[in-house]
Amino acid sequence: MSVLITFDLDNTLWDVAPVITRAEYAMESWFEERFPGYSQQFSFSVQESIKQRIIDENPEIAFNLTELRLRVYKTSLRKFGLPTEEADLMAKAALAHFCEWRQRVDLFPHVVDVLEELNQDYDLAVITNGNADVFHPYVGLGQYFDFAIRADQVGAAKPSADVFSMAAKKAGLDFSQIIHVGDHPIDDVLGATNVGAKSIWFNRHGARRWADEWGARSNAEVHSLLELPSAISSLAL
Repeated sequence: MSVLITFDLDNTLWDVAPVITRAEYAMESWFEERFPGYSQQFSFSVQESIKQRIIDENPEIAFNLTELRLRVYKTSLRKFGLPTEEADLMAKAALAHFCEWRQRVDLFPHVVDVLEELNQDYDLAVITNGNADVFHPYVGLGQYFDFAIRADQVGAAKPSADVFSMAAKKAGLDFSQIIHVGDHPIDDVLGATNVGAKSIWFNRHGARRWADEWGARSNAEVHSLLELPSAISSLAL
């Protein structure tokens, strides 16, 4: 029987916090070089407030991190005094710069070894709510994956059944032939379980309470990526 292994990315194949921190510092420099005083007026906390207002007014895009960031840049640049057309153009340029830095990830130990091993026996794909691009040269993992389902590109996010349906349709498989690997008890574990796919919880820090409270039950649990091949093998029978 054919089996598709789908992977979450952020906090499953790398730690996302330092990636975003570096990217935000890069953006601060980018804006300050072009618009002196911008970074002081629109600090991270101010931009977060702008983002929350945008979400409050447009809850339907709350999952789309790329669109949200673009709108934050557009709004802040207009408030800074740029004409609307120039603000929109500069916001797009800023977003492109951010997206380049967004891909500069530091892989968890053993990621490449495990993906190389799994790729010998299974088809691999990505289902992510983030805007990392697994096929980007900085990430350097594109050769292991057949395709990626990104929330900001498809208009839906985990735990919605829609994203898992897209993966199943693209692979030409039933949900029962999918094993999803991720760190989030709700987005990954519950999302996969609700559509009838199998799930493996990458519980890197040994968390329990969060999963228990939400009633998220995975088919398997691993604390190291080195445990994945064995866990997948047991579920793929």
